[in-house]
Amino acid sequence: MPRAILIATAVATGLYILLALIAVLAIAPAELAASDAPLALLYERATGKPAVFISLIGVFAVVNGALIQIIMAARVLYGMSREGWIPAPFGLVHRRTRTPLLATGVVAGTVLVLALAVLLIELARATSFVILLVFVLVNLALLRLKLRGVAPPAGAWRCPVWVPAAGAAVSLVLLAAQIAAFV
Repeated sequence: MPRAILIATAVATGLYILLALIAVLAIAPAELAASDAPLALLYERATGKPAVFISLIGVFAVVNGALIQIIMAARVLYGMSREGWIPAPFGLVHRRTRTPLLATGVVAGTVLVLALAVLLIELARATSFVILLVFVLVNLALLRLKLRGVAPPAGAWRCPVWVPAAGAAVSLVLLAAQIAAFV
């Protein structure tokens, strides 16, 4: 599994770099920076057609990302409930689908309220902040387990101690940069 994650990350990074290179070669950087939708602008320039198609892809990508985050957050509530950290009803699952309905409903409702009440840019910043904070905490937890000498479960991938240390450090730097940018 870790090799697949590294390969997927490398491919995605390569695609982002390639897209950025194509964009700055096709359109002046100042014009890209001034655009509210640089990818749509690139699409229009490259194809000569309106950016409806690329906009639809963007809408599906955003909705997909939101659904993934809802599922992830619901599973976190479910896991916390099963560990006894939050009330037990969050750990209840539907008999047939094995889905944590209350946890999913609470997360989906919270996302809906936030989407309706908060500006999109502020919501994106808050989401980015929370995800970076989770990365910091997960890496620090793994680092603590490694430093305590806790053996991983049988068959689990073992990473060197520098991996969670570097992950925590990079995440903290990005978190600090985000805080500094918006203070």
